[in-house]
Amino acid sequence: MSAAMTSLLTQAFQPLAKVFGDAMTAGDTGSKFTCSEADEIALALYVSGHEDAAVTWLHGHAIGEDWEDTHAHPYDEQQGDHDREAPRIFNEDEIREYLREESRNYLEALFIIAKS
Repeated sequence: MSAAMTSLLTQAFQPLAKVFGDAMTAGDTGSKFTCSEADEIALALYVSGHEDAAVTWLHGHAIGEDWEDTHAHPYDEQQGDHDREAPRIFNEDEIREYLREESRNYLEALFIIAKS
């Protein structure tokens, strides 16, 4: 992807990064989103160059998460968290690793679009 296209994408997502990357917004509303919804927002922010906003958003989602949710991310299972009786909040490095791994499909799609 060209630098100009990356810059344009980063600029286009700047307003959303300000909203979802705000710690108060993330903490107050993040847990109201399903895990899939929160992940989609975080991944869109991440691949558009707003990594810190994506991390803040997922952290806010996770701190208010109801452990009774019927889900387990494959990443949670890889970390051995699927059998826990209470949630373990991932630290920033773990969230960044998760975003890096999960963003591969998004980045591949963006490359395909950029080539069109």
